[in-house]
Amino acid sequence: MKLGGFFKKPERKDPVQEAEDYKLSGKYDKALEAYANILKIDPRNLKVWYDKASIHLTLEQYLPALEAYGKVLEIDPGNIKAWHEKGFVLVNLGRLDEALLAYNKVLEAQPGNIKLLSEKAVILKELKREPEILLIYDKLLDKDPKNIKIWFEKGLILQDTGKEADALRSYEKVLEIDPNHVGALARKGLIIGLKRQYAQSFAMLDKAFEKDPSNWNALYGKGAVWKQKGTDLSSLDRRYDAIKAFDNALHAYDKAIELNPQNAALWYDKGVVLRELDHGNEAIKAFEKAIDIDPGLTRAWYDKGVTLKSLGWENEAMKCFQKVLELDPSHTLARHKLKKA
Repeated sequence: MKLGGFFKKPERKDPVQEAEDYKLSGKYDKALEAYANILKIDPRNLKVWYDKASIHLTLEQYLPALEAYGKVLEIDPGNIKAWHEKGFVLVNLGRLDEALLAYNKVLEAQPGNIKLLSEKAVILKELKREPEILLIYDKLLDKDPKNIKIWFEKGLILQDTGKEADALRSYEKVLEIDPNHVGALARKGLIIGLKRQYAQSFAMLDKAFEKDPSNWNALYGKGAVWKQKGTDLSSLDRRYDAIKAFDNALHAYDKAIELNPQNAALWYDKGVVLRELDHGNEAIKAFEKAIDIDPGLTRAWYDKGVTLKSLGWENEAMKCFQKVLELDPSHTLARHKLKKA
């Protein structure tokens, strides 16, 4: 009987395989230790750097992950997967401009990558780079022309940037695909209402609220359209009808505020309506509430000043106009009010 086999040394496992086994079994600390030892001997081992980066990413250890992805890309600058994952790491570190550069590297190689285009759009929204977002949305809609979410978000951006005719077309696209889309009903209702298509506007806003009683945007739309109608009626010296319209606007804003009490714009618009109804003290309280929520809301400071002045509180009004100029030195109306004082 041969005994040599009993004394044979076990074969040493390949270090990279051993580290990978630790990784696959969830023993991440041991895997990272093993990878570190390998890199002391072989500092340009691409696979080891990548596996090390992926563990740090899994553990949400973003700084060491970023360092490891940097090494991967130093060795292999065309590694698309590493660029994508580096971008994700940078997003989580809040370094959004750098994340965009990483995602752009991927998109140079994969211009039709829908998932990545969508991720890039999210970053651009955070950075408030609306024109670039719209370009991405157009690319996404070329690929998927029935994408309701993108059509609607495109409409929101266009509306927020004052391109209401284009926004209206986007909302109409949404409603072609889904005639009961509450958000598009509310937004289209507001736009056409401010164009004085009152009957159709109220019908759409009522339909939106009926389908979703938690939709404060539909109530905001009703308030804004009734306010517009009240202003029109006032200009025609139909004061009685104007008061009814402003009362309806106030009711809509109050309902909207119940649903969204921390919205500064709602409180501001409520203040404007209260002033139209000659409820100056209540208007001031509404403007102050808007300012509490958003201290930089210039129009609330200005209209609070105008209302205070109309009530004879000159000193307090001047303080408001001075605050307006602190926030916006180019505000001509506030400067004019101060010169007249």
